Amino acid sequence: MKLRTQIILFFILILLFSVGSITIFSYYQMEIIFNKQLEEKLFDIAYYAAEDSLVKEALAVNEIIPDSELNEHIEKIRVKTNVDFIVVFNMDRIRFTHPNEKNIGQLFKGGDEKRVLETAEEYASKAEGTLGISVRAFVPVFYEGRQVGAVCVGSTVNENTKSLNNIIKQFYPFILIGFVFGIYLSAILASNIKNEILGLEPKEITLMFKEKDAILENVMEGIITLDEAGNLIQYNKEASRILGLTEEDMGKNTEEIIQGNKAYELIKYGEGMHETEVKIRPGLSIMCNSSLLKDDKNQVIGSVINFKDLTEVKKMAEELTGIKKMAWSLRANNHEFMNKLHTISGLIQLEEYDEAIKYISKTAKSRNKITDIITGNIKISSISALLLAKYYKAEEMRVKLEIDKQSSLTKLPELMTEEDLESIIGNLVENSLDAVSVDGTGIISMSLYEKDQKLILELRDNGPGIPENIRHRIYEQRFTTKSGQRGYGMYIVKKIVDRLNGAINLTISGGTSWYIEIPMEGGEKDD
Repeated sequence: MKLRTQIILFFILILLFSVGSITIFSYYQMEIIFNKQLEEKLFDIAYYAAEDSLVKEALAVNEIIPDSELNEHIEKIRVKTNVDFIVVFNMDRIRFTHPNEKNIGQLFKGGDEKRVLETAEEYASKAEGTLGISVRAFVPVFYEGRQVGAVCVGSTVNENTKSLNNIIKQFYPFILIGFVFGIYLSAILASNIKNEILGLEPKEITLMFKEKDAILENVMEGIITLDEAGNLIQYNKEASRILGLTEEDMGKNTEEIIQGNKAYELIKYGEGMHETEVKIRPGLSIMCNSSLLKDDKNQVIGSVINFKDLTEVKKMAEELTGIKKMAWSLRANNHEFMNKLHTISGLIQLEEYDEAIKYISKTAKSRNKITDIITGNIKISSISALLLAKYYKAEEMRVKLEIDKQSSLTKLPELMTEEDLESIIGNLVENSLDAVSVDGTGIISMSLYEKDQKLILELRDNGPGIPENIRHRIYEQRFTTKSGQRGYGMYIVKKIVDRLNGAINLTISGGTSWYIEIPMEGGEKDD
């Protein structure tokens, strides 16, 4: 059975129960009110009849006169007041009046008349008489201070029920209208609910939920869902692993979950956040994408953020970079050594043995010099390997990469990782290699040292420099003057330097000069 049908049937049952209960309750309440009003009416008629002079005189004489004016008089009162009977009887229970004249002179029936005769009490009761079961009101009749009889005014139960039913029938149209209107509203509600759940049935929703849950838990990216206030309402297993989320974090604001860090960026960027790196804490960075959740009225009701652990990505990148560095080194060495060997072979063939010896000695000294500078002064092996790879690449491109022999690096700033420094040096050198001439005149000079509790990196090239009209944009993400999917290099460099409370200065004079300083101690800057 479809959800819409279930909802409508459910509401019909509720309406039947509600309307039925109200109708039954109302019927009994009206019956009580009707009976009370009837009793008051009967007593009023009985009082009137008990004070009637003809009634008093007839009971005082205590003689029954057939076809007398008493019965005719009482019958007129009964017809006008619309009751079923008015019976006048004496102390011996003998009827003096009755709607059926045959019962005049007969004993009063019902058994409920004793109280009025014995104690002169006024009361109402329900009993069965010659006209059937009826509601009766008894009032004693007094003549000159003594009780001479009583008056009983009554209305049969059948007539009462008929009158009550006639009143109830007046409400039938309203009950029917209410019932039909309730069914109509239930149909509208069922349609609205179906629209809200995109026309899906409960089984389909359950299946979709299980499928979504399975997908979320098996995706190798962290996914969190926030409401419009930025409170956490859902997360998957990978998000829990990366951010350390638990069930206790549900409903908390994201800034509370990752206190004192840049977690607010997850919310602040909203729909515009695409491939944005966010530093969660030292040693943990995530790459975020987000999209806003909107209802059918295009109102924002929350956001979904998916992210990757850049720590793991960087580890993979390190492995790939190491292989790439090795490949560059081997290719550069192979190319360069082939050139050297060809030169030596030519000198030997020309029998210029002394020149050949001098050339071999010069080449060996040059190689030993750069190797001694890098391996002797740079004590962090990953940085040494990077510099050596860049040196060989520059040499292959016929670009002179000069590394200051006074350069030294024994330790990194407190919160700086090897990956951070590799990114800074690698991007700056690559930019300079792209900028300088490759005809043997290109020169890149680099110096790396510690001074005044700061790590200093200086890099200069003799390229054409950066045009003035684009200098203000060089740190923008995806901005590049080169072809291909580039534009991240200087954005990454600037982001790392800013995060470490460092400074970066650019000078354009006969080429491009970079001056970067990073404090050896101190906390990270909040973005």
